[in-house]
Amino acid sequence: MKRSDIDKIKDAKAINVGGPVVDSKATLCLYAKDIDLDTITFQLGIRPTEGVRRGEIIGRRQPPKVGHWFLEAPEELSFEEQIQYLLESTTSKHSVWTSLATKHDIQLRCAVYLHSWTEGFELPANVVAEIGARHWQFSLAIYSAEGEEIVDTFLSGKLKEKAKSKAQQKNQPDRE
Repeated sequence: MKRSDIDKIKDAKAINVGGPVVDSKATLCLYAKDIDLDTITFQLGIRPTEGVRRGEIIGRRQPPKVGHWFLEAPEELSFEEQIQYLLESTTSKHSVWTSLATKHDIQLRCAVYLHSWTEGFELPANVVAEIGARHWQFSLAIYSAEGEEIVDTFLSGKLKEKAKSKAQQKNQPDRE
């Protein structure tokens, strides 16, 4: 962090810290060497965002060693809403999930991109229980905010302008 950024924070009267996660991605993933994409689609009741069989060539990518069926939640939803979307968009029949889990690695892959030093989310107990009942392994990657992102998050709009104005005044030669 630059010295000027530290000075901006010191000059601010109030600092906004934390809050809900505002940038995230949640994807339901099923992996198997001999994946049957059509059967999974039929059983889950929704088409995948992406589906690839082992060895299938797509564009310039290397052929995958394992096939996959992915369903991505809309990124404009909150993190909690993305999880709910994936639960509501797929079958709620636990027998289907139990059967799929015997032949597939099932993952709920999530990424959270922080814009502050601290952001958080809450998943209700019934949502966590449903994830477990469906045999979804929960995977969470958290990406930290850096430099200007942190300063911008901490300083509200007015305080940011005030800090900017003070910095400009310090850099202006006296005209008297």
